[in-house]
Amino acid sequence: MHQEVITSKAKQIFDRLSHFPDFYLAGGTGLALQLGHRISVDFDLFWPKNIPDDLLSKVRRVYRDFEIKALVNHPEQLTTTIEGINTSFIKYPFPVISKFIEHQGTKIVPPLEIAAMKAYALGRRATLKDYTDLYFILKEKANSLEEIIAFSEKKYGSEFDPRLFLEQLIYLKDVEEIEIKFLKERVVISEIEKFFEGEVRKIKF
Repeated sequence: MHQEVITSKAKQIFDRLSHFPDFYLAGGTGLALQLGHRISVDFDLFWPKNIPDDLLSKVRRVYRDFEIKALVNHPEQLTTTIEGINTSFIKYPFPVISKFIEHQGTKIVPPLEIAAMKAYALGRRATLKDYTDLYFILKEKANSLEEIIAFSEKKYGSEFDPRLFLEQLIYLKDVEEIEIKFLKERVVISEIEKFFEGEVRKIKF
């Protein structure tokens, strides 16, 4: 695991995530820990059920020596800041297909599962980080576009539209520029867009 992708403060938070064994880590930080491509400090943890009523109290107990603020607290999501770092527990009703990777007692899903989650989310809340993460998954040949599509269809069934996904993948006009701290090559939107266009051209339905 690439521990250098998280700050020392985030590392202190990560070290206690094993206290939440029913949840698994995905999102940008889950991917960055495996690929080492960028700094990522938010933690997105998922499980398939409603958020337990006592989860916030447990977060406060586990991180009792940290400053904690609750930003969102309802049955589908608990989002807190722990020492200013966003840590979210999210209801996610779709199955985990891959085998978990365990790191310091915390379950993490592998790049292909994270790629599928990002592919599914593109049409809903596309951010530059999502496109950047998919770029590095493909560029480093962690997984191919065909593998991501096939896996997404298996994970989401009819809720995933591969053609729509490919259209969204090459349309970055509305994606807001944000600062990303790269640990590998630095890429800009135009490069990402050009790369995706080349990858999409290879796909045959």
